Amino acid sequence: MDKLNYDILLFDLDGTLTDSIEGIVNAVCYACKKLNLRIPSQEELLEFIGPPMTLSFTTHFGLEGETLNKAIDFYHEYYSDKGWKENKVIKGVVPMLEELKNKGKRLAVSTNKPEYYAKQIMDMFGLSKYMDFIGGSSYEEDRLVKWKVIEHTLKNLDVADKSKAVMIGDRHYDVEGAQKVSINAVGVTFGYGTRQELESAGAIAVVDTPEELSALF
Repeated sequence: MDKLNYDILLFDLDGTLTDSIEGIVNAVCYACKKLNLRIPSQEELLEFIGPPMTLSFTTHFGLEGETLNKAIDFYHEYYSDKGWKENKVIKGVVPMLEELKNKGKRLAVSTNKPEYYAKQIMDMFGLSKYMDFIGGSSYEEDRLVKWKVIEHTLKNLDVADKSKAVMIGDRHYDVEGAQKVSINAVGVTFGYGTRQELESAGAIAVVDTPEELSALF
């Protein structure tokens, strides 16, 4: 695979830097129990990882209005207490980040997870020191979809030339969000998406390990 020439690398968090499935699944199930909703299958629960949680509850349960707000509140009730800690760094990620920093790359997080959770998680694992910025979603600032988070991250990095930046993630939302703001995306298969999903969405490259990702740049 040919090397890619990008100076600014934006990383998704869930499924790209950390394995967060346990906390997210537990928080979704907690919300479902509180609202007497069915518990989704394991396969369906995987679809909650990546998109905004409001979209997931609407898509899978048809929730709207006050009921949707309650579902989100219950999700955060669990996640803010226990869920964000039910997480682990993906094997190989720390050496990858160290190597990329040594190559002079500027690194940032750009995740649909609320920004305060993203910062807590990055701090907990000692990963914040590798990042020039940690960007996430914000209900108050109407930043609830991936392209808006990426735009927010680029703005805070003061990126003048978007051709120097690339998005890295494990789901089609990462690729499509990047395309929306006119940057390319690289997919990783060590998260929750598949190679077919990422290639179909338009990823310019797809790698299977953090080591391959580091070598790509």
